[in-house]
Amino acid sequence: MKALFFDIDGTLIDNDTKQVPKSALKAIEEARAAGHLTFINTGRVECIIGNIKNRFNMDGYICGCGTQIVVGDKTIFEKRIDHNRGIEIKKLLKKFNVEGMLEARQGIYFPAKPFVYPEITENIFDAICSIVEPSVGEFEKDDYDFDKFCIIDDPRFSRSDLKSFFAECNDFDIIDRGAGFYECVPYPCSKGKAVLQVLDYYNIALEDAYVFGDSMNDLPMFTCGAGNRILLGEHDTALEEYATYFAKKVSEDGIYLSMKELGLI
Repeated sequence: MKALFFDIDGTLIDNDTKQVPKSALKAIEEARAAGHLTFINTGRVECIIGNIKNRFNMDGYICGCGTQIVVGDKTIFEKRIDHNRGIEIKKLLKKFNVEGMLEARQGIYFPAKPFVYPEITENIFDAICSIVEPSVGEFEKDDYDFDKFCIIDDPRFSRSDLKSFFAECNDFDIIDRGAGFYECVPYPCSKGKAVLQVLDYYNIALEDAYVFGDSMNDLPMFTCGAGNRILLGEHDTALEEYATYFAKKVSEDGIYLSMKELGLI
């Protein structure tokens, strides 16, 4: 029995078309029929993976870069940002004029409009709206908790004091996704640590773990010791030195073909 972990965006979903190839659905179905365990392992929080959960019949899912781990219908790990620390983060965002998006398993929270970087943030906002209705202008409210947050900046003409803000966030792993977008994940959570927790739960060896990814928040998956690290065709080049297998693009049946060649299906 093998354990397979899949990122969503750029891995199970084509970034350009936002579609899931039928071949990827077939690959997951055949892998489970062969006796393997399959898991989503995503930076997305739970409220924005519903459409994926409904498409794929997985054995579990890891959300929010490891802040929530569910196997079957059982939650085996969860971490939320401490309530008072969450209030501090919102105050720091305002103090340093940093555009932030707060992510929680129950919802997504944006600052009040107009956004600091409307050209960029509106596109992200619209993408979230296609999945779930986000809350806008509720940064002043303190009646909710969140699991992680993202920073949105425009490197062409930044209006934010990002350096000072990040200096106040040494309890977070700050993942530079490029183009002024940063994911901020509370320590000690990561996609890699979550893989190890799931393997330990099922008593599966590292050499029987297969991780599939494409972007920098997948780096912890590629460096956690998993024996098989599959890099999709369109990817961040910084991951290349850690990959054990280079797959085609997801739109070119990269998931199915790689799993076939690796003997998983």
